[in-house]
Amino acid sequence: MVHETTRHTRDFTVITNRLLQHPTIGGVAIAVGCHMMSVAEGTSVTIRCLADRLGFSRQKVADALHALEEHGYLRRTVIRTAGGRLITETVICHNPSAPAPRRPRPRRPAAPPPARAQNPAPDLTPTPVPTPKPAPGPTPRPLPPVPRPGFPAKELLRAALHVLVGLRDTDPRLYVSEADARNLAPGVAAWLERGASPQVIHHALTTDLPREPLYRPAALLAHRLTAHLPPAPPLTAPPAPSPTLAPLQHCEACDKCFRAPPTAPCPGCGSSVTAPAAYTP
Repeated sequence: MVHETTRHTRDFTVITNRLLQHPTIGGVAIAVGCHMMSVAEGTSVTIRCLADRLGFSRQKVADALHALEEHGYLRRTVIRTAGGRLITETVICHNPSAPAPRRPRPRRPAAPPPARAQNPAPDLTPTPVPTPKPAPGPTPRPLPPVPRPGFPAKELLRAALHVLVGLRDTDPRLYVSEADARNLAPGVAAWLERGASPQVIHHALTTDLPREPLYRPAALLAHRLTAHLPPAPPLTAPPAPSPTLAPLQHCEACDKCFRAPPTAPCPGCGSSVTAPAAYTP
């Protein structure tokens, strides 16, 4: 046997081979089960309707339903509707091994409240009006990282804060909040630590600003503090110590003074009879 298959995109039903090839359930039960799986929910599946549609006798249809129910492919439950009428709910199971989903059963309608008096006393209690909660706004993104000073002294950070506060005097759009100033102050302190004056930092942060409104000025300031960071000043070598002058010595033989250690001979005559010379500035 060879299968000639076609991909179905509409008007088809997926049925498990466990039902189609069931060894003991019987051909009539398989036909009835496949037909019930193929119809839409809400279709009448009484014994009379199934017998008329499939051409089987009502007894064969009844036996087929019992066989399907015995093997788990069918569930029939008697329930009470909202109007109080008893009906049979029929559920066809496509996969009996899967756990059955829980469906809410219809309940009776609640009893109506008792009738109130003809002329009830007016209720003067004001009804509390719930206050609508404001919708949470979008969480602002964190500011870009800024440079950090090597030695964040309090005086350095205080001077950096003064620079940030003074920016709005030049352009009111450069107003920054307390939280943004706390994040930007280390970047300004790094400029001050590298020798930039407050006037130079002010000019670098306020020159060539865009003409359109600034959505978040603190992000622009953080970018400029990082992109235009001045280089660190070069390290200078400590000054060389001044050479120590040798003490003055006096030669008794040639009556001359020279600088040399106390035991050194006279460079003029070579005499070793020397003594420290008295120096009077």
